[in-house]
Amino acid sequence: MIDEYEFVVQPRLAGHGPTLFAGLSKHVDLKLVSRREFGSGAVAMRYEPRR
Repeated sequence: MIDEYEFVVQPRLAGHGPTLFAGLSKHVDLKLVSRREFGSGAVAMRYEPRR
């Protein structure tokens, strides 16, 4: 069981390659817990699964 997800997104576009959740077998409903923006434009987001 996963208690928390954290994603750091860097603003860069890519037109090909694998997607982050390509192998996900079912929908996961997440709730945003916190968000932090960096001077570089990156954003860190923490999520918890909704129960």
